[in-house]
Amino acid sequence: MPKLHLITYGCQMNEYDSELVAGLLKRERYELTLVAEEADLILLNTCAIREKAEDKVFSRLGQLRTLKQQRPEILIGVMGCMAQLRQGKILERAPQVDLVFGSAAVGRVGELVERARAAGAPIVEVREAPLVKLTAKPDRPGQLKAFVTVMEGCEKFCTFCVVPVTRGRERSHPPEAVLAEVRELAAAGVREVTLLGQTVNAYGRDLTPATDLAALLTLIDEIEGIERIRFTTSNPYNLTTRLIRAIRDVPKVVEYLHLPLQSGSDEVLKRMNRGYTAARYLELIAEVAETVPGIALSTDLIVGFPGETDQDFERTVDVVARVRYDNVFAFRYSRRPGTVAAEMSDQVPDEVKAGRNARILEVAARVGAERSRALEGRVRPVLVDGRSRKDPGELTGRTRCNRVVNFDAHGLDLLGTVVPVLVTRALPHSLRGELAGAGAPGAAPATSQGRVLVAAV
Repeated sequence: MPKLHLITYGCQMNEYDSELVAGLLKRERYELTLVAEEADLILLNTCAIREKAEDKVFSRLGQLRTLKQQRPEILIGVMGCMAQLRQGKILERAPQVDLVFGSAAVGRVGELVERARAAGAPIVEVREAPLVKLTAKPDRPGQLKAFVTVMEGCEKFCTFCVVPVTRGRERSHPPEAVLAEVRELAAAGVREVTLLGQTVNAYGRDLTPATDLAALLTLIDEIEGIERIRFTTSNPYNLTTRLIRAIRDVPKVVEYLHLPLQSGSDEVLKRMNRGYTAARYLELIAEVAETVPGIALSTDLIVGFPGETDQDFERTVDVVARVRYDNVFAFRYSRRPGTVAAEMSDQVPDEVKAGRNARILEVAARVGAERSRALEGRVRPVLVDGRSRKDPGELTGRTRCNRVVNFDAHGLDLLGTVVPVLVTRALPHSLRGELAGAGAPGAAPATSQGRVLVAAV
């Protein structure tokens, strides 16, 4: 049986696409391997959002060049956003590559691999294709969480972003296709799904009849076996009162929202073409906090965007301190070929970007730690999804607000269940806890097979 080695860079959408590719190639009798030297086919699923991600891909391809020289029969392929955007550069810098294909061609990966094997010359497939809902996945016994793509593409045309080029226009999958996939996952034992889209809260407006994400969440909530529903990434421009209320009212939707700010400066937001002001963003945050008390919030920030002054940056710092995010993902601006921002004249020096990045992360860590400490002494439902990385004798899971909790299960088999855990200590990147209520030692035994042992938020 031929073996597949799959390397994934970038976002959750790429992780999802890699699962699809692995499942589709399994139909072609490929077996996954973690060892590149054992593989007959090596695929790199790539990201083009930041230059560092691209550099990692070329570095890995350089390492694979030696393997290709030793075993010329190995096929090496590059897929995903970087493949879509930089196919010429890939073949120029890495002539050992046999196959280059974009995200739209994922469904034809088996055909493309066979063409590459027969051709004796690189195969390139980066054309746009009709949207097709794929559900093939590799066997993963005990998988409790899964991603589900509900829409592809983006039409916001932020000046720093390549997604409209690499993923195309916004296209939503019909609700019945999404529901069928979630039912299949639930039947396989999945307990938590994360709905994915570059602008996931724009879901459904392109369908006939039109629908929205709030309606889809309500439908998924009715699927037996699914305990939790998450979604990402939302754009402030498309955040509606109806969706905010769905977070509050749909029982399985968790109290967590990732809402990218990018900058706290109106001038920078305008140059980014984000379509909202800092004041409008804060109005949305206020509505979210009032509608869903205690909700956990996270965000994306870009520091050092072209033209960003010290005053612009301080406005971003101010918003982070005011909102008090649970988690912040901050990135130094990186020029991407083909974007408007890459050609802007007032690029910020790298050393200034580095200083601002360090400062924003320090502020974010401080407010995040304060949010974590506020959970100490509280009981939270935790979906147990594995063993602690540092102590295999302990179990680990996440709260509804997406906090990692490690705790001693006292030998109980709790994998796949939702149990009450008393948070005893907040650490920099996780929480410590101990079983409480129905799951605690000496309490009445729980007979759950992936069902909820406690339902409190």
